[in-house]
Amino acid sequence: MSDDDAARVVAAAAGLFAERPYAEVRLDDVADTAGLTVDEVVARVGDLHAVASAVLTAEGGSMRAAMAAARERSDDPLDVLATTFRLVGENMASRVEVRAGMRLAAESHRHFPERRIDPYRTWRAFVVGQLTEATKRGLLRPGVDVDEVAWLLVSGGMGTKGLLEFRGAWDEAPRRLAGIADAVVGLIAAPAGDAC
Repeated sequence: MSDDDAARVVAAAAGLFAERPYAEVRLDDVADTAGLTVDEVVARVGDLHAVASAVLTAEGGSMRAAMAAARERSDDPLDVLATTFRLVGENMASRVEVRAGMRLAAESHRHFPERRIDPYRTWRAFVVGQLTEATKRGLLRPGVDVDEVAWLLVSGGMGTKGLLEFRGAWDEAPRRLAGIADAVVGLIAAPAGDAC
């Protein structure tokens, strides 16, 4: 079996996991959707746990790529923060494996204890890192509480994800996530000319 077959399995599984909880998807569902036999799926990717792990890996890679792309575009930590939110929104809107991975992480993380899934911890670390750098550079208004702003941004992003999923409005993700980041950055950024 080729790498194309493995990619087809992951894509088929992502489509299923984006729509249904992990506990409701069976390996034969994945095989049927991929146009393969269960034995072929197991031979190339593994059991259902391994298939779902591959979806989670694809989603995580997408998020890390968004962060890296934002850092390549700017060295301003507030720009990186806002750009990352927008890029993640674009991934949410256009990539089913991202939506599936987020759903698996939110609803079924207990099935993957080896991965220690905690989206809040992951995103908080990123946001705090950007805000801490912005503080060091004098880019934030005096008195900004980095921990509280991180809570606001991460919970706003995660809440938006939940509302978009509930409404089936993934096409709004780039605008909504960018809007959250832009609004918060606008409130906390030092006025032009005040930055050190």
